[in-house]
Amino acid sequence: MDLAAFEKLFRLLHAPLCEVVDSYVHSQAIAEEIVQDVFFVVWMRRETLPSSGLRAYLFTAARNRALIHLRHRSVVRRWSLWIESRPDVAGVASAAPSADIALANRERSAALRAAIDRLPPRTRLALVLQQDHQMSLTEIATAMDISVKGVEKLLSTAKARLRELLAAHAPDQQQRA
Repeated sequence: MDLAAFEKLFRLLHAPLCEVVDSYVHSQAIAEEIVQDVFFVVWMRRETLPSSGLRAYLFTAARNRALIHLRHRSVVRRWSLWIESRPDVAGVASAAPSADIALANRERSAALRAAIDRLPPRTRLALVLQQDHQMSLTEIATAMDISVKGVEKLLSTAKARLRELLAAHAPDQQQRA
């Protein structure tokens, strides 16, 4: 693969790959970094990569790197929580009301993120583009290559499904109280 072909491939697939990765990691900056890494690997291995199926390879590699990032973030989060729970490691423990509020907020955020992660991929992508990136319906339609009505349907489905999933989670919270 020569430089001109690589640049053409980069221009063609950079934005779609970023959208896919962003739908997993929920951060445009991290998504761009992951996609940059994927393209770097492609450039470094350009002599050994087959020219056919390169598009599928890029999307698979980007998704796999996003999943690796999520696993790493989960490990970091678990360690952070473990350290916070150990006064001998973290220093002086926080006052009980502050800790309770922080825990409740973390649980709500985790429940919402888990519910969003359970949405179908295209539905989740439309919701993330609207909520996290403040994109208009028209911008989402253009990015996803669907009609505005299609975006409206995806967002309506997402919100209805989230209400169901979060309502199912609410009794668990009440039973613990």
